[in-house]
Amino acid sequence: MNNQRIGTFIQHFFANNGKFSLFLEQQAVDLWAETVGEFIAQQTTKISAKQGVLYISIPNAALRFEILNSRSQIITQINEKLGCEVIKGIIVK
Repeated sequence: MNNQRIGTFIQHFFANNGKFSLFLEQQAVDLWAETVGEFIAQQTTKISAKQGVLYISIPNAALRFEILNSRSQIITQINEKLGCEVIKGIIVK
């Protein structure tokens, strides 16, 4: 079985069990580094998603400010990569 078929199987499994939104939220977490770049991803100490909100911990105040100012762009980019609106907000700690 190839990776594409396994991925499709997993998507169908989650969809059939009412957990597809959890699957998409985890994909959004996985897309964080690709979306914000390597440097910011390395500075991110915690990242999780719950009910359409990404929770991000970044100790550096300047980077937190930068993320807060560009969060609508980040949300748009992640949702475009996912192909649907999964993330509705970002909370930075």
